[in-house]
Amino acid sequence: MNKNFKKIMNMYQYEIFVGILSIVAIIIGSMAIGFLTSFLIVGIIDLLLIVPSIINNLKPVKGKHVQTTKEKKNTIASTKKRNDGIKVIKKKDSEKEKSTEKFSDIFKDKKDDDKIAPRHKKEKKEKEKNPKKKKSWFKRILIFFLLIFIILIITFILFMFYIVVSAPKFDPNNLYRMETSILYDKDGKEWARLGTEKREKVKYKQLPNVLVDAVIATEDSRFFEHNGFDLPRFLKASFGQLLGHDAGGASTLTMQVSKNNYTSTTASGFEGIKRKFTDIYMSIFQIERKYTKEEIIEFYVNQPYLGSGTYGVEQACQTYFGKSVSDINVAEAALIAGLFQAPNAYDPYIHPDASEQRRETVLYLMRRHGYINKDEYNAAMKLTVNKLLTNKTSEANKYQAFLDTVIEDVEEKTGNSPYDVGMKIYTTLDSSKQEHIDSIMSGESYYWENPKVNAGISVIDSKTGAVVAIGAGRDRSGERSYNTATMIKRQIGSTAKPLYDYAMGFEKKGWSTYQPFADEPHSYSNGVSIDNWNRNFQGWMTLRRALAESRNIPALKAFQANKTSDIKDFVESIGLSPEYTEDGIMHEAHALGGYNGESPLSLSAAYSTFASGGYYTKPFTFTKIVYRENDKTFEPDTERKKVLSAESAYMMNSVLLDAATWGIGTNTVSNGAKFAAKTGTSNFSEETKEKFNLRSDAVNDLWVAGYSPDYTIAIWYGYNKINSDYVSTASTGEHRRLFLAVANGIFKSGSSWTKPSGVVSATVENYTYPAKLASGNTPGDLRLTELFKKGSEPTEVSSRFTKLGNVKNVRGSVNGNTVSISWDGVSPASYNTSWVSQVFSDSGYANSFIGSLNAYNRSHLGEFGYKVYAKQGGSLSLIKFVTSNSIKFDVSSGDASTYIIKSAYSISSSLDSSGVEVNVDLSNVKSELSAELIGEDVKIPTDYNYSEGGYTAYENGNDITNKTSVSITISDQSGNTNTTNNLSYVSNYIKTDKENVYTITYKITYKGETIDTLTRKVTVSE
Repeated sequence: MNKNFKKIMNMYQYEIFVGILSIVAIIIGSMAIGFLTSFLIVGIIDLLLIVPSIINNLKPVKGKHVQTTKEKKNTIASTKKRNDGIKVIKKKDSEKEKSTEKFSDIFKDKKDDDKIAPRHKKEKKEKEKNPKKKKSWFKRILIFFLLIFIILIITFILFMFYIVVSAPKFDPNNLYRMETSILYDKDGKEWARLGTEKREKVKYKQLPNVLVDAVIATEDSRFFEHNGFDLPRFLKASFGQLLGHDAGGASTLTMQVSKNNYTSTTASGFEGIKRKFTDIYMSIFQIERKYTKEEIIEFYVNQPYLGSGTYGVEQACQTYFGKSVSDINVAEAALIAGLFQAPNAYDPYIHPDASEQRRETVLYLMRRHGYINKDEYNAAMKLTVNKLLTNKTSEANKYQAFLDTVIEDVEEKTGNSPYDVGMKIYTTLDSSKQEHIDSIMSGESYYWENPKVNAGISVIDSKTGAVVAIGAGRDRSGERSYNTATMIKRQIGSTAKPLYDYAMGFEKKGWSTYQPFADEPHSYSNGVSIDNWNRNFQGWMTLRRALAESRNIPALKAFQANKTSDIKDFVESIGLSPEYTEDGIMHEAHALGGYNGESPLSLSAAYSTFASGGYYTKPFTFTKIVYRENDKTFEPDTERKKVLSAESAYMMNSVLLDAATWGIGTNTVSNGAKFAAKTGTSNFSEETKEKFNLRSDAVNDLWVAGYSPDYTIAIWYGYNKINSDYVSTASTGEHRRLFLAVANGIFKSGSSWTKPSGVVSATVENYTYPAKLASGNTPGDLRLTELFKKGSEPTEVSSRFTKLGNVKNVRGSVNGNTVSISWDGVSPASYNTSWVSQVFSDSGYANSFIGSLNAYNRSHLGEFGYKVYAKQGGSLSLIKFVTSNSIKFDVSSGDASTYIIKSAYSISSSLDSSGVEVNVDLSNVKSELSAELIGEDVKIPTDYNYSEGGYTAYENGNDITNKTSVSITISDQSGNTNTTNNLSYVSNYIKTDKENVYTITYKITYKGETIDTLTRKVTVSE
């Protein structure tokens, strides 16, 4: 019997091995997934592994009879040995032996077959054709999966053991009690408390059936059937997520109670998996075992935040409907049930459209699960959100705008709500600055143009990235209202230009603030043309001017000149949210701020990158959280990332100081603090203007982003809804006025940026390319002081305004009284304009620009020619400006005989050449001098004023009166005599109050020589 047992063990060792594995798998599986489930899984595998083998052992060889034990012995005895020592078995016995396969054969390596002698290859091939070989591989695979199953089960058991050990201690008090959250400002002073005192708890019997039905239908349709864990729902959700489909949530109501009171909202990574299974454990073995289904529903509906500062269904119903939860109808119950999933997203006061859509989904589920019939469904659908809501009234906390922003930040970074979990939150609130913002938003210290206009304001510490004050909107009511500082997504207009267009030009392409652009007709890459805000083009302009004056064409050209990938990496690194096409391309409208947009918070954080010298920190409202339950500390990641060089940031600051002056009217607040800033405007489409009957100059969003080394401010100014009666216009300055009101209470005087060593200043001459240094003769209006990165600054001096060269071969002669001078002329300095085509792409505007350069020369320098001076002693007197290479002029004896000829322009003397001197011999020059009185003898009546006529002197026919001097003697008939050299004295001397006769003698001299002596008689009579 012992011999037969061994023989059976040897014959069925494979089946025995599989059986042992199966028993182990069932035992382990029973502890993890239950006996029945484990038995079914293992049984299926065993059927595939063992049954075929048993059938095969019992099946006779085709065409042969089954041998008896005696026949087997005879077969073995008949075995002979060949001379080569290889045992050969008769074919009959060989086939019999192959009918039973040992367990060891399954794992026999194929390499063993290679040891067969070559002369037995035929026999080897016959073996390979045996289908049992293929079956052995199939068995190996099944055994492998059986082993994997066992390993997975063991792993799962160990994981569940870890879950049980690490699960939070079950404290029944947590289901209804929560410690108050305390908030502290930046100086550690308490400024707010949040907690359970605001909740109004209700018992299950107070809940209307319609609300319980709505919650069950929406959140957990098999709630009353499972033990806290819904396996089918869990598997459906898990497989749906693996396939990328939305298969709904896997959490039951009980699991959500666990999540809200014991674990967290973490949903990703290992922590998310751990949290999910912890909720399963807590639900099955703690909550469901200790509480009834009705009590669990009480926990579920009384604890959570339900939007608009409400906690629990009673307070939510009072806030939204003005009634107790026990009095609500089906339509109202659907709205409340829809809030549990995402209270902020479905807040009916903030997102009425989303709330209505969610409410309709709840009603659909209630009808689907049989809680309401068709008529009830249709009736409830007609009671839309706007018909259900009552006027919102809620008491707000001090600094409510900042409080709401902190809560948003805490929930995003920790997954916990300060209303649900007791915390000590150390915030970045600057109470004095928040009070300044609050007084503006309330209208206490600021006059708003109308009651409908709204705004959002964010103030960030430029050095740390901490949020110090928030303006969350004017029309807010109570807690968790819509936050215009953080929640809006509006197009940012021209405030995008420093971020999307010019920053990477400074950083990657080494642009200077002088970098030239051509403001000319231009288009997007797809051919769609764009225009400037004032519908004109201004030709040449530097980067500084283009950005300061917010020109669209240069901005788009700057965007197109940079790599889109560089722009993308930069703007994403500073917290902006560009939009992409289906191909993943960031479209070019970003250059002008034409994309989904930003909030004041994200825009202020982005601009703080420039203010801080190139560092970005994701804005944060708190520095530390201490959980009051266990003193566990959470500190957010406030690491500053270097995303822009200090040189690029400094150059941007310099340009935006000018942009502030141009866009706001000043770059200084009342206390003298300087700031950099950029304004922005987004426009309505023509279709929108027509649809809402808006005026032609109506604009949508108005922005200002401004900063100093200490603080960065971003404001949005506009309207919540489009209304033809309340709309901003292109000419409005209200956003600028608001910004200055905010800035006056934020910016500090005396702070400034230090220029990095990698930035150098250079005075360049405008309209040179590449940039050239201004020469000593460059006109003041063409001299620009710009910033360059060290090593890229210009070293060549512009030659446009080089001093003119001297004439050559000057010749002078005199003929009679006429001097003739001639010379060999020179050419003015040439101004090379071949580079213009490198800046301008439109030939018409290029030619116009060249024309403007020539026009500048004509208006500022004048015509090119030569100035001829007479040199007398050490002084020069201009004789004449001529454009020819010669001049003739008359002289007289005693005139200067030395002359200077200078190459010159007719208007400006700054470029005149030093001059060439020529002497002409005037010793033989004789002048013809003459003089005559203006008027003859005069007879005038008494009491009539006498007016002296004077005289005219000539030299060679030329009037030289002004060069002469005169001695005048006046005598009358009484013998009175007087002498003067002032003609005007004569008129005063002659009296006409009585009859008299005056004799006036004029002695006229020129260059010391008497020209003539002339006499006039004046008779005064009745």
